[in-house]
Amino acid sequence: MLYAHSLPGKPKEKWQTLKEHLGKVAELTRYFASSFGALITGKLLGLLHDIGKNTKEAQHRLEGGRRVDHATAGARYLLEEWTKGDSSNREGRALAYLLGYALVGHHGGMPDYGASAAEEGSLLQRLSDQRCSELPDWRKGPLPELPPFSSIARELLPLMSNVQGKFDAFSCSMLIRMLYSCLVDADFLDTERFCAPDRHRMRVTWPSVEVLEEQLEHSLRERGFLSPKVILPEELHCSAEDEKKQKGVRINLARQYILQCCREAAQNKPGVFELTVPTGGGKTLSSLAFALSHARKHGMKRVIFVVPYTSIIEQNAQEYRKVLGEDAVLEHHSNYVHTKDGEVDEDSTEALQFRLSAENWDATVIVTTAVQFFESLFAHGPAQCRKLHNIVGSVVILDEVQQIPVPFVKPCVSALKVLAGQYHVSIVLCTATQPALYASPLLPEGFTKDEVRSLIPLESSPFLFSIFQRTRLSVIGECSDEELVQRLNGEKQVLCIVNSRRYARELFMLLKEDDANFHLSARMTPAHRSRVLAKIRSCLEAGQNCRVVSTSLVECGVDISFPVVFRERNGLDVLAQAAGRCNRHGEQDTGQVFVFDSDKPLARRAAELARRRTAFDSVADRQGDLFSPSCIDAYFRALYGASSLDEKNILQTMKRENGQTFGAFQFASIDRAFRFIEDQTTLVVIDNEDAENILRELRQSVVASPDLLRRLQRYSVQVYGGELKELQKTGRVELWHDCIPILSGGVGYDEKLGLDVKLEDGIDVETLCF
Repeated sequence: MLYAHSLPGKPKEKWQTLKEHLGKVAELTRYFASSFGALITGKLLGLLHDIGKNTKEAQHRLEGGRRVDHATAGARYLLEEWTKGDSSNREGRALAYLLGYALVGHHGGMPDYGASAAEEGSLLQRLSDQRCSELPDWRKGPLPELPPFSSIARELLPLMSNVQGKFDAFSCSMLIRMLYSCLVDADFLDTERFCAPDRHRMRVTWPSVEVLEEQLEHSLRERGFLSPKVILPEELHCSAEDEKKQKGVRINLARQYILQCCREAAQNKPGVFELTVPTGGGKTLSSLAFALSHARKHGMKRVIFVVPYTSIIEQNAQEYRKVLGEDAVLEHHSNYVHTKDGEVDEDSTEALQFRLSAENWDATVIVTTAVQFFESLFAHGPAQCRKLHNIVGSVVILDEVQQIPVPFVKPCVSALKVLAGQYHVSIVLCTATQPALYASPLLPEGFTKDEVRSLIPLESSPFLFSIFQRTRLSVIGECSDEELVQRLNGEKQVLCIVNSRRYARELFMLLKEDDANFHLSARMTPAHRSRVLAKIRSCLEAGQNCRVVSTSLVECGVDISFPVVFRERNGLDVLAQAAGRCNRHGEQDTGQVFVFDSDKPLARRAAELARRRTAFDSVADRQGDLFSPSCIDAYFRALYGASSLDEKNILQTMKRENGQTFGAFQFASIDRAFRFIEDQTTLVVIDNEDAENILRELRQSVVASPDLLRRLQRYSVQVYGGELKELQKTGRVELWHDCIPILSGGVGYDEKLGLDVKLEDGIDVETLCF
């Protein structure tokens, strides 16, 4: 009897047989891959992935023996059978290598093709005669009968081609990732079902698209967001005299009109859409209404809402929970597990916990970050890739799409085009400042004009922007800290947004001591920020003093409105977001937005910030509304024209094949290069009263479930790798379950400023009294 998984302390009769595991993974992979028409290939991958366990060495490994490579055998079997009797069979060989990426990498990650068979760890080396001669002989065990490679080729060829029907390297690489995703998710789920049945039973059954659409309809009516009648565009027009009197009324009517347009546009066939509405136009709920209705109409499975920053995930997720229900939204941006694919023993308990805790996006409504979404599309490891097949047949809303980092615009747009063209995905480019993503000499890979449909009638755009034009922008130039603080202290209600967390901290500490002063940054946990925002809103509504110093986290998805906003100079798109927090609901005739310069250095983002400022300067002297679509377009053309839109040569690496070798992809190298944030961050849980109950639950758990990890996010702060080492070196952080960093006793966490990594402010006496 051959086994796939053992159970420590249990007799072999209780272990999972290899036959059972291969059969269940094959059926599940087939089911997942059927969503994009690759069911035969999916089943084949499932049947082959663990045939390397056909050996006595692999079986001995299950009893504690040494580690054995069991992942290479399936790919080698394909290569041998599809070239049997014809070693020059290029098509069979090429197809075996393509599927080989997924098979050899189903634990440690898909490798690079490699320059030669001598390159350690490459696909060429893994499948070479010499390497395979050193493996235990897996051929003696039972082997599945293979379909002819021609049937697999017929199934996959359309997914490897562009719209002209010609082979396209980018499309082919995306197909391999999708097949890989199906395989590793199926493998993880069946492993979880057998090895961790309690955790498997805890997997949530999410409400359907139909149920959520009904719930949203009910919530929108209850909150007065739906107009009782159809709003005609001409109803939004009014005379200049009436405009001042009815500013707030017109803004509410315009929001209802935008929502109405989005719901009507849901009938359109799937593809690429844009939702370009002014800041404060209610695009969060309007885009959700479109997405759920569109998904129901076209048989799509889920809605994925992609936001630019981790720090604003909880705000958007909470808004969705208000209208859909507390248990309707999966909020996902990071895992606590530090283990990297391929860096530890793939059969260890630590590695198993890592795989089973990784999200596979099986929810109906998901809120995630652009980092998580796009980096997963270019990843090579199983934990990040297992979710990819669940993007198929989804509506993806890219909120604040202009925030796609400029050095990655080309590969990101290319990926979106393939998702929309090959995988039944509808993309919504959602923003007040639509970037120049159309095809042009700067961006040949961009969308064509007829590819993108607007959710709002184009003729409505000018007067919608005029309705939401409720601020006056003034550039005041360089401003010393002393002068800035004096101006802030002189305002009753004011918001000041700066470009770095350090500067926000320093500026806040320079303000006069006052309970009406608040600080906001990503150094505070989401739960902490939510409390502070609630206090801020209460002060604003009551007309009380309220001065806030914040980082950019308040600029997206935060519904607050100040009469005066100060914004440290940045790009025009960023300034437009800041202006969206000023006079947001038309409470007064005109709000004031002041743009200032400081002399504070920005080591991490200096080059990007300089490019954005230069692009802003190129349009700053224009007459009229700087936030109009035409001015925004000119700004982005200036920004893109001064930048590399594929700085890491991702597309070139994908298209550049090894000589004339078909499908010579560098998956591992591309993964390493495709990083929105060069310095990766880790979540640290703050051990304080907020997290007391959930940490007690964590202590009592044998393993950390995905649900538990998600709930911990509200009580966590992101730190850079070097900062985590600093916290560990000083003994302030300990690892729970070998993977979750906990700030012991919350030492160095301040109720106004959040986490002080270096303890620059010292430790208060109360903290030292145990």
